[in-house]
Amino acid sequence: METAKQSGGARPGSGRKRLQPGVSTVPVMIKMTEPQKAKLQRLGGAPWVRDRIDRAKDPQE
Repeated sequence: METAKQSGGARPGSGRKRLQPGVSTVPVMIKMTEPQKAKLQRLGGAPWVRDRIDRAKDPQE
């Protein structure tokens, strides 16, 4: 009997890379209308949102 080729499973270096090394991410869900979703995609999606949050002044400072 021939041994089946191993495939699948975890591999070093596989998977989505972190946005910032050493910093975990968490999923966030927001509700919006279809036109708002389309505009968000045109603006740049999640990277655009993250950039705006990073650039905004923190109200607690």
